[in-house]
Amino acid sequence: MTVDTTDQTPALAMFRTLLGANKNWLDFASFMHHALYDSKYGYYTGDAYKFGSRGDFITAPEISDLFGRTIARQVAQVLKISGGGVLELGGGSGILGSDILVELNRLECPIEEYLFFEPSPTLTQRQKERLAQLAPAIGAKVRWVSELPTSFKGVILANEVFDALPVHLLSCNDEGWKERGVIFQNESLAWKDKPIEDERLSSAVNHLNVGAPYVTEVCLAVNGLVANLSESLDVGALLAIDYGYEHQVYYHPDRRDGTLSCHYQHRVDSDPLDRPGLKDITAHVDFTRVANAGMDAGLEVSGYVTQADFLVNCGITDLLQAIDPDRLEEYLPAVSAVQKLLSPSIMGDMFKVMSLSRGIDEPLVGFSRRDRRHVL
Repeated sequence: MTVDTTDQTPALAMFRTLLGANKNWLDFASFMHHALYDSKYGYYTGDAYKFGSRGDFITAPEISDLFGRTIARQVAQVLKISGGGVLELGGGSGILGSDILVELNRLECPIEEYLFFEPSPTLTQRQKERLAQLAPAIGAKVRWVSELPTSFKGVILANEVFDALPVHLLSCNDEGWKERGVIFQNESLAWKDKPIEDERLSSAVNHLNVGAPYVTEVCLAVNGLVANLSESLDVGALLAIDYGYEHQVYYHPDRRDGTLSCHYQHRVDSDPLDRPGLKDITAHVDFTRVANAGMDAGLEVSGYVTQADFLVNCGITDLLQAIDPDRLEEYLPAVSAVQKLLSPSIMGDMFKVMSLSRGIDEPLVGFSRRDRRHVL
């Protein structure tokens, strides 16, 4: 199948050049990386709004400040053990960091610093504008870094980060497994499969008991990111919050089309070759791979629950009950937001929370009930 991208995006010329330099075939992980993160044409480096009603999708922090305030309770527990601060990967609009900092201040939890590791100049600027609204004593804790710290104590926070890592696409047909890549054909981007050359990809799918046709993703980038974060973390916890499945569910025989999806102006489609650079491209997270990558990097898998269970364990219902129900303009939106965050059919079950830790000996409150590590 080909997709006519003529005059659709400035990124088309970039991909024409890239494909010309690579014998007219680019593995999908490379295509996705350029479509999202190219310094000139990438989706996340562009000026358009990504998050909230003005953007392409709404993340949990935009739904309610109760999300960040609840996470702050887990952050506070880790900081009391490890000391140090928070390192947030990405950071989106900055609203999550802002909400966490305000709640930590309310809880009188000491924090040395709050670091944003953000590759997008546009998002960095928007984060700075939002964080500038904090009280000076709170805002003074905030810094932006261009490299991961070499020696970090505290919490590394990754909210919807792993789903944006580039993935390889693999296709099973009557001839067996192939790697799916992108070519330029008739002035359009198109798919083309070729034999798998990377042994890591072959070993990831050869054991799967699925029938043809079947298309799925493998995210090798998970291993590299977790290894790098482990090198940074002296003591503390990595909290990964994202939508995804355990390995067996991710690669279920009935999931024949994989999990790849695109988001543009609050519409979802499955065609990443259409308008590259103008819309988000994501894939669900294989949390079994994240867990294994953590253990390979010397971290402990110290918890794994659904988002609903994590938020309830950390006390989101207590925060909701603290709102005066007679103040309808505040109470009713809060109730609606909590329903979205906890509902199994919306975000509660699809999103999971995993903790990879080092030097944390006590059980973490967010994983105190209904821990699902046994299913990984």
